[in-house]
Amino acid sequence: MITLGICNAETASACVFKDGELMAAVSEERLTRVKMDQAFPVRSIQAVLDAAGIALSDLDQVAYAWAKGFDEGVLSKYVLRGVELFSESKESLDIFLERIEAELRQDLPRRQEFWDWARANLPSSLHDSVVTCYHHEAHAYSAALMSPFKNALVVTADGRGDFESLTCWVYDSTATPPLRKLCSSTSADSLGFFYGRITGLLGFTPCRHEGKITGLAAHGNAERALPLMREMIDFTDGEVKAKLGPLFRPFYTNYSDELKARIADFSREDIAAAAQRHLEDMLCKTVEEMFRKHALGRLPVVLAGGIFANVRVNQLIKELPLVSGEFVQPHMGDGGLCVGVAAYAQNRAGIKIVPIKHQYLGPSVSADEVWAKRERFPNNVFEKCNDVLEDILDSLKQGQVVGLVRGAMEFGPRALCHRSILFKSSDPSCNDWLNKRMNRTEFMPFAPVITSELAAQSFVGFSESDETLRYMTATMKCKPDFADKCAAVTHVDNTARPQVVQKADDPFLWELLTRWHQMTGEFALINTSFNAHEEPIVCTSEDAILSLNDNTVDVVFIESIKVTANRMAMAN
Repeated sequence: MITLGICNAETASACVFKDGELMAAVSEERLTRVKMDQAFPVRSIQAVLDAAGIALSDLDQVAYAWAKGFDEGVLSKYVLRGVELFSESKESLDIFLERIEAELRQDLPRRQEFWDWARANLPSSLHDSVVTCYHHEAHAYSAALMSPFKNALVVTADGRGDFESLTCWVYDSTATPPLRKLCSSTSADSLGFFYGRITGLLGFTPCRHEGKITGLAAHGNAERALPLMREMIDFTDGEVKAKLGPLFRPFYTNYSDELKARIADFSREDIAAAAQRHLEDMLCKTVEEMFRKHALGRLPVVLAGGIFANVRVNQLIKELPLVSGEFVQPHMGDGGLCVGVAAYAQNRAGIKIVPIKHQYLGPSVSADEVWAKRERFPNNVFEKCNDVLEDILDSLKQGQVVGLVRGAMEFGPRALCHRSILFKSSDPSCNDWLNKRMNRTEFMPFAPVITSELAAQSFVGFSESDETLRYMTATMKCKPDFADKCAAVTHVDNTARPQVVQKADDPFLWELLTRWHQMTGEFALINTSFNAHEEPIVCTSEDAILSLNDNTVDVVFIESIKVTANRMAMAN
């Protein structure tokens, strides 16, 4: 059975499953070069069909994952919450109703966009086989079915989707259906809106730059502004509840004068630290409450939704005593919804879903293709490498910033050394000058890529079975020797967000890292995404060469082809 999965909102994306296996997946932004492109993913659909070697007429199913509407199962939750808010104040209820009206207004066009495309493009035989599920249901399936676990607690959290913002489920792979919902929060009680509002109040872009708040938080004192955070939203009576009013509205805009004045009493570092700590506390309390209330015993936790791009939150949940393991959907945001709904559709048809083994699911590059295009770039020098590993190591040893493009592009927000920038990890000054070179904020930390053997020497509590470390979805505490030798990737709180490479998974990268350690004594290399600020990660060889010519990197290795720029010719 072949299923095409589609989502068409924040980071619109498409994927193809065949007989339970995820074959291809890509986000529209990588193909259009528009960051977080929300356009209907026409290019992505064609790209994943091409990768799978099929046409629309070969599909058995199409699965759609956005704006199914209001789930009758959350009706009682909304009624009870509305009554509660009415008893608090008319303003609180009005804000609650405003949130509902906004979602109805925003979601209908998205849904209509899909059905218009389906009627115009799908064979008539597929019109009645379209499978849909609710937004957070798709998030939950994207985490549960793609994880290595048979049983788990599933938590989803984001700004909002289909009138929910946080859900918890029990996953049992032998049950039909395999997910049973335990709780739900309204989109007015949203952790995503809370963190996004802090993002906006500190001068960044909500729903895009929340990672900057996580990075900035390590430089502040959380205790100073925590009381203010609790006046906005808190964990109360066993669940997350917002305090709707002047200090909190479930939107990314509309900041009251009172809120702006209260925020201005603190440094931005202290506000970021307080928001981060409060988010961590509320999510950890939510997980602990699910284990307690439902007597779950000891279980792994699987996570999806944009909130779980927060790698520090993921670390703390993983370290809770009752949590026996963790998996974070690598494309945790709304771009991963297409995976969830397609996996759901195949599972519902009785097909066993294959847990993911890697995220290299996008368009590919080849050395022959790059070499054939060299005449299009007269100001660049193209060389065939006899030993590409040796040439990469030599460039790194010379202190060059290396762009690495290999095989199929990663699916999701993390670059996993198929579309990455590499640099030595021993020079902490690069956090300033390299971030500036890429037009990124100077306080944002870099991440390490490291072999599993060296990771065991570098991180407290390291385990080869930890799935979060394959995909850079959680931080870990650093051991002193690592922090000393790899200062550029060690955060000020003595954590790092590693990509850990096992030899069987990627022999080329494992060999590169092993030889780098033997040459320099450094445990890791910097791995940061191959893009300048506000640009999508590069997709094609042309994207990489254009980035080289913009001076984002010093040299690009595209498979076995080394490309440099003739700066003098460019200047003329």
